Amino acid sequence: MWNKIVWACAVVVLLSSCSSKKKMLKEAELRAQNELIIKDNTREAKKNSLRNLFLTNLNYSTFSGKAKMRLDMGKDNYDVNSTIRIEKDKRIWISISATLGIEVARVLITPDSVQILNKFQSEYMVKPFNYLYRFASSDLTFGNLQDLLLANLSVDLLSDIDQVNFKQDSMSVQLDGKRNELDFLYKLNNNNRPYQFRLAQLSKKQLLEANYGEYAMASGQEFPMLLKMIISDGRQEIKTEINFNKVTFNEPVEMPFSVSSRYKVIR
Repeated sequence: MWNKIVWACAVVVLLSSCSSKKKMLKEAELRAQNELIIKDNTREAKKNSLRNLFLTNLNYSTFSGKAKMRLDMGKDNYDVNSTIRIEKDKRIWISISATLGIEVARVLITPDSVQILNKFQSEYMVKPFNYLYRFASSDLTFGNLQDLLLANLSVDLLSDIDQVNFKQDSMSVQLDGKRNELDFLYKLNNNNRPYQFRLAQLSKKQLLEANYGEYAMASGQEFPMLLKMIISDGRQEIKTEINFNKVTFNEPVEMPFSVSSRYKVIR
């Protein structure tokens, strides 16, 4: 059973992984900015609107979070504990533990590689980053994974202003568009923080949906303590719920990842 849990957690992580002064805009000002997004759809206006929206992204050099994770895979349901650490633009490190605190796996993702240490089965796998393209489009980047986990708007996805559409209703601002083969959608709350993100590659029937909730202040920044994800490849659907109980930013983080000779290397 634990072997199945380890690899399921790894897949979830692989597909999912501003200063407070800038964030202290009043809601009225934010709503006014949102109205301008809709009223003025010129290219320059959209660029300015995106620039303002990016100010609500988390400003960090490191992140560390502890969470309870629930996995639903059809008829199988699992509850595990996880620790997620990020060194911005460099490394994403995840430790997965059983409910009794026994570590069963570690995952280390860099812009160049993906490493999975299955401690339960004493197995080790290392692949180039493009291994992820088996599960997602080749347009997926390391930065996309960071942004997904921390509920940041992706500069990569929104870089082509001509492919970004703005919409607004009484509850939110919506950004949608296309980045090469990836279709994306953001829905933002009144503080211009995402409450939903969808990423799809229709040609492969791949879908990833992230729903964020329970925003709270952490180290002076607004962070969603609840992340719910749905991952589907047209054949199988995985649902996961991550409930953070402790998060910190901009503090030193350790990311130990050593492989002993007793581990079997998986090619």
